[in-house]
Amino acid sequence: MRVALAARGPEDLDQAAAEVAGAGPPPLAEPCDFGDPDAIGDLFERLASADFSPDILVNNVGLARIASFHEVDDEEWQRNWEVNVMSAVRCCRLALPGMTARGWGRVVNVSSSAGKRPSAKWAAYAPAKAALQGLTIVLADELRGSGVTVNAVCPGPVRSSLWTAPDGLWSSLAREGEGSGEALERIGAGLPAGRMGEPAEVAEAIAFLCSEGAAWVHGAVLSIDGGSVRLVV
Repeated sequence: MRVALAARGPEDLDQAAAEVAGAGPPPLAEPCDFGDPDAIGDLFERLASADFSPDILVNNVGLARIASFHEVDDEEWQRNWEVNVMSAVRCCRLALPGMTARGWGRVVNVSSSAGKRPSAKWAAYAPAKAALQGLTIVLADELRGSGVTVNAVCPGPVRSSLWTAPDGLWSSLAREGEGSGEALERIGAGLPAGRMGEPAEVAEAIAFLCSEGAAWVHGAVLSIDGGSVRLVV
């Protein structure tokens, strides 16, 4: 199986490529700013030139900041919409024709528990991720009988760079004197599962949705959030 990886940050791209290497042919690793419509078009042109037309598309792009409604200006609302929603719209628009022509395909959109159960201070991010869930259900209905399934996963707090980076989400939730490790442990302990999730646990669910065993899973919005009802900040 050939795999193509795309990310804005070269470090993230290199790390992902290293993890995939050895599991099959060398992956195609392409830089892309998914908030830029032209960059997404260029990405798919480069994939096509490498004779790569995806059968599986995982839209795992996210931009988040913990902020109240009155703290978010028009520019941030627009950037959230471009990254969290329109990137998936554009990737689906370019990938789905090949899938439907072949009569088989899988699309998994990575949304968020914040979009499924919005709460205060997730302005811009929560509505955008909720829209991604709506897009999932619309596409699932439109692609009925095509052999292509479209589903979404909604992770809760996961020990990924979105949370763990120096300026990650933990920094807005840290108490006085807390470092990232302490803040993340406390946030995780507040979930019914008693801990934060790990990226591999989300990946396992995505892998299932991409498998033949999930052929009858279509239009699903799956929570992977440690049992959290919502994260109040």
